[in-house]
Amino acid sequence: MASESSDGLVEHLANGRGGREKREGGEEYRSEEDEKSKIMRRSSRPKTFPKRSLRNDEPLPVLMYKEGEPLKDLSKFLVDGEGKYVEVRIPAECMSNANRQVRARQLWGNEIYTQDSDLVAVLMHGGYYNQALSAPPSSVAEVRAIVQPLPPQPAYQSSARNSIRSRAWGTAVEGCSYRVERCTLVSRSGVLTDLEPSPDGAAAVVPTFTPAQFERAMNTRAAASSMERRQRTMTEVTIQYNLCNEPWLKYSMAAVADRGLKPSQWTSARLHKEVIYLETQKQRYELSRVETPSTTGAEPPPREVFRWARCRRILTQTQLRRVGMPLPESYLDVLEPALAWEDLQWSPTGVAVKGKSYQIVRLHFTKQTRHSSVAEAAADDTAVPMES
Repeated sequence: MASESSDGLVEHLANGRGGREKREGGEEYRSEEDEKSKIMRRSSRPKTFPKRSLRNDEPLPVLMYKEGEPLKDLSKFLVDGEGKYVEVRIPAECMSNANRQVRARQLWGNEIYTQDSDLVAVLMHGGYYNQALSAPPSSVAEVRAIVQPLPPQPAYQSSARNSIRSRAWGTAVEGCSYRVERCTLVSRSGVLTDLEPSPDGAAAVVPTFTPAQFERAMNTRAAASSMERRQRTMTEVTIQYNLCNEPWLKYSMAAVADRGLKPSQWTSARLHKEVIYLETQKQRYELSRVETPSTTGAEPPPREVFRWARCRRILTQTQLRRVGMPLPESYLDVLEPALAWEDLQWSPTGVAVKGKSYQIVRLHFTKQTRHSSVAEAAADDTAVPMES
């Protein structure tokens, strides 16, 4: 029978659900919950592509997962509209919510996904793996997913499952589609554990850093009066004068936090129309979004790119408007020209840009006065939630 420690590992990785444990060539152990999960899985499959039988001893072609790279060779195994099962091996260090493709929601579809959808994000979306885990346990060696390539779909629907919302795509894509048939966890001791999916995952909770005052709370008269008494003794300085003696906000986590759970309220979406200026005790820095060419047809939208630069001169607000914001490169020393939003790590004392820390004391959001023709509708689809 499965050991108590391995049962806990399966529940830890698979959102508390049970799984089947076996050793290579050994007997499987099935529970009542396992059978229920199998029934749910069968009932949720698209009827247009019936499931083909898969034997445990069937030799399968193997592909290696690499973070940031789609499964380009998957379409080679699609012949006459029916795909051969393919085993994809994922290193343990890639099974994390810190995976860039997961944080950027690089997946399109529901049950059947586009070829360029990230497999780790797909496994989390399907409930095979707990999206809340920042790293797998040290006893995990790798994860093996068996996928079946399928013909391109006319359209791919969006769905919210297991705290991840997949993207929608309205046209067919090049290459192929795929769906996950089985997912197995391999421990360093050689134990194979089948992870079961959760087709009816919980409602999406976007991993957004949001100030407490935006959370829904029930206020009573006693709580309100108690809050007023506590606030009478609070002396919080929120305004400071910047390097050219103008009032700016004192830096805090709440000042740069996402304003809500909607993508349009995320800080990265604000940079479609605004620029952030941040100051240390002696220097001023500019954080702005880099314009990327819009795509048409069947190509997914490009990833967000941001620029981190040091201002050569300390300009007043009037001078900034006259020059234009974001500032031209002649006014800047560009330190990082092409940042992903995940490269910025915010903390109570400042920000770390690709590992280099800056002690920020004040900041200022200001409207862009250049690139005013950018479509505001793109902000909702490409914004990235804040990470603390």
